[in-house]
Amino acid sequence: MQHTWQRDEAERHIGDVLDAARTHGSQTVIDRQGGSFEITFKQPKASLEELFSKPGPLLDDDLKP
Repeated sequence: MQHTWQRDEAERHIGDVLDAARTHGSQTVIDRQGGSFEITFKQPKASLEELFSKPGPLLDDDLKP
């Protein structure tokens, strides 16, 4: 999926930009004035209930701040 979008195109297809960030990684939107935006999807951390329902040791990345 596309990783770079022109701002006008991204504005018309914002849902596609967000879906692409979730499934294919960061998306870049080039602004009309030369700058850019980086669209990145961040996966939510698991709750304590979810963590303790899994076997095995917990990793530092598993814990919410």
